[in-house]
Amino acid sequence: MSENVEPGPATRQVFNAVARAFPRWDASFTPRGEVLVRVDRTSLREVCGQLKDHPRLGMDLCHSLTAVDYIHEGRFELVIHLFRLADQARVVVKAEIPRDDPKLPTVSDVWPTAEWHEREAFDLLGIEFTGHPDLRRILLKDDFVGHPLRKDFVDDRPPRPRFVREDVARRREYPADAGESRVPVH
Repeated sequence: MSENVEPGPATRQVFNAVARAFPRWDASFTPRGEVLVRVDRTSLREVCGQLKDHPRLGMDLCHSLTAVDYIHEGRFELVIHLFRLADQARVVVKAEIPRDDPKLPTVSDVWPTAEWHEREAFDLLGIEFTGHPDLRRILLKDDFVGHPLRKDFVDDRPPRPRFVREDVARRREYPADAGESRVPVH
């Protein structure tokens, strides 16, 4: 079990700046010592813009953007990991999205790297990012039906045949007492 990590000075400075400049934001620390900001999905774009453009925040890198399916609670949770390159300050932004209306504004105009992350969340979970410049599948074929990271996804395609390369299989056939010799058995 891991212990909580104490936030570094840069991360504490970001937390204090958030608390002073934006007292209505729900800000705290994660167990990993990052600033955690929980926002309503309708204010996601505004909050992300402030996190990047505010002079005391300056989160200049969207490290990752993904989502988690909480099927029994009827929601997804968007998770964005942000990073300030100058001093390694870290912020995590979370927003709840209802499963019956999985839409929220894009942040790809704030951080261009989010464009690919949003496409992945769309492709695998079916979350739509309004205003995204090119929202289409990124990993799966265009004719794929469904979103495989949703917990209610059922793959009803027939199983694919498994092919084994003989040269690789042969290299794995060693004698039971292979202590001294690693010569394949033929």
